[in-house]
Amino acid sequence: MIREKLLEEYVCLVNKYYPHISYLLSCCYLTVVDSWAERQDKFYHYLAIYYSARTGKNILLYQKELKELAENLGLIEVVCLNATRIVRDPLSNLKKKNPRLWLELYWIATNIEPQID
Repeated sequence: MIREKLLEEYVCLVNKYYPHISYLLSCCYLTVVDSWAERQDKFYHYLAIYYSARTGKNILLYQKELKELAENLGLIEVVCLNATRIVRDPLSNLKKKNPRLWLELYWIATNIEPQID
């Protein structure tokens, strides 16, 4: 519940303040991931952005802005991951362990995305 709300708030902020980034993120898979810190006995949340090889360059150009928005929501980090590499990795067992995520990433990797230059 908290993760969905954080993601929804994040997307709203991106739409409001960075519409050109919002356009790029519409072709990505975004998720909020929980991380447990044993030392502090606390959960932390960070944002994972899965992008295709075709949009990676453009997403990485705006990494600073994406991180600033995430920090304003209390997310500790923004991690950008290449979905194309994950899907094509012959040693990956993601398809068996989490088929739904694998399908989402496959869709991102094979979909034709818009380019902003």
